[in-house]
Formats: sequence, C-alpha cells, structure tokens
Amino acid sequence: MRIAVTGANGFVGQALCPFLQDQLQASLVSLTRNPSATMHEQLALSATDAELITGLGDVDCLIHLAARAHTKNSTPADFERDNVALTKRIAHLSIAAKIPRLIYLSSIKVNGESTKGRNPYSADDLPQPEDIYGQSKLACEQLLAEILASSSTELVIIRPPLIYGDHNKGNLRLLEALINTHLPLPFGNFNNRRDVVSIENLCSLIALSIKHPAAANEIFLVSDGKARNTKEIVQLLARRKGKIVRFFNFPQWMFTLLKKFKPQAIERLTGDLQVDIAKTRSLLGWNPNN
Repeated sequence: MRIAVTGANGFVGQALCPFLQDQLQASLVSLTRNPSATMHEQLALSATDAELITGLGDVDCLIHLAARAHTKNSTPADFERDNVALTKRIAHLSIAAKIPRLIYLSSIKVNGESTKGRNPYSADDLPQPEDIYGQSKLACEQLLAEILASSSTELVIIRPPLIYGDHNKGNLRLLEALINTHLPLPFGNFNNRRDVVSIENLCSLIALSIKHPAAANEIFLVSDGKARNTKEIVQLLARRKGKIVRFFNFPQWMFTLLKKFKPQAIERLTGDLQVDIAKTRSLLGWNPNN
C-alpha cells in the first residue's frame, strides 16, 4: 500500500507516518513545501501539477493534514492561501492522479467552540464555526465535497478535538510547563467536561479509514470516548511524563476576571466541549483505547 501525506512534518504527521509504516507496512510519500534529506520519499509542492500527478500515480490514499492552525498574527489571506487554496489543489491532484480515497483532517471547531448548555456535538450537526480557523476548515470541507462529488475519489473527513501526545503545542504545552514547575496548580474545583483525543487514538482511526468501505464520503468525530474536566486533563498530561501534580481550589471569580483578558485561552482550558462519537463507533466498529 502506498499512501501520500501532506503535513508529514507536523504534530500529527510525525506520529502518523511511523504508525502507518508499522501497522500497515505502508510505503509513504510526503507532499511538502520543505523537502528534507531525513524524510521518506518526497514530492515538493513547488513542482508542477503534471510532475506531482506522475508522482502520485500509484497512491492508494492521500491524507491531507497540512494547514495553518493558529489565528495569532494570521490574516484571512493567510488562511485562504495555506488552507483553502492548498486544499483545492490537493483535491484536483487527487482526481487527476486517480487516487481512490482522500482523508481530510478537519477540526471540531467546524462545529463550534463550546457545548455549554447543549448536547455534545455530533458529526451531522449544522456547522457553526466561530473563528477564522474553524471557518477555513469548513470552507475546505465544502470545497472537497464539491470538487470530488463527480469523481471516483472518495472523501473521508475527520474532525478531532484537542489532540495530545508527546510533543504538544499551544495551551497543552502551557499546561506541561506548569506541570514541570512542580507547584500546586489552580484547577482543583473545575467541573467542566471536555473531550480530547490522544495522538494514538487519532492515528488508529485514520489508519482504519484508509480502506474501510463504510468510511467513504462520511464525516467522523473522534475522541478518547471520555469527557474530562481540566484537572483530569492535567493529570493525563502528567502521567504521560511520569509526573505527579498537586492541585488547589482557585476562586471561580478569578478565572472569570482572567477571561476578560484572555477569553479564548481560558475557555479552551476550562470550558465545555463534548463530542458524540457514536457514528464513528457504529459505522466503523472503531473504539478508542484509554
């Protein structure tokens, strides 16, 4: 089996590529802007479409991971170029190269930012992205569905919530830094419910989606199958590092005050965001490992 991957150098790609080689004995080809001598077979995105189509000629599945993720200092033009325009090109390349299946790693942000006061998000909910990143991911989903609809290339869309692993970024990296201080942390009295997904569980779902007949032209949500509060998420990160962390109760009004200065960061650490993976379980027979 030969699999093409965009974003192989990213957080997910660095875990997924060896996973596919080990579990599926896959031969990989990376579509990348920055070829590296240390990587497996590569195709440079700076090449012409004709050259890329030739290089992708015997690929069984293309997994599109590459995307601009963070909104800080990013403009709408950045997201249009790095997410939407790149995805459009990938779709046309997949059709021209007659690739049987394209898997697109989207984001739960397509559904929205919070499930406070409502049921968990499901794969078939009406999308309601609130920031420019989520809006760009929805635009990519819609673009792929439109372009691939009249082709032989099947589309699989996976929307993960916050992904954690051994080389975390963003808010999870901040939490790890707090864990490394060995100081008690102020998350002892949080009752929020938030779904996250381990990089291992995400990789297993992507691998299953490569060939599973029921995955074709479907949207799936993914998680560890267990919503956690902020304290439990910190404990989860600490266990992966072999550390023990202590907690104390921080007055709720203090976090309310902090939200006025860092609303998105605080909400992502302490808010509610639950997902329903019943469709993923039932259609694919997939279950997360905990």
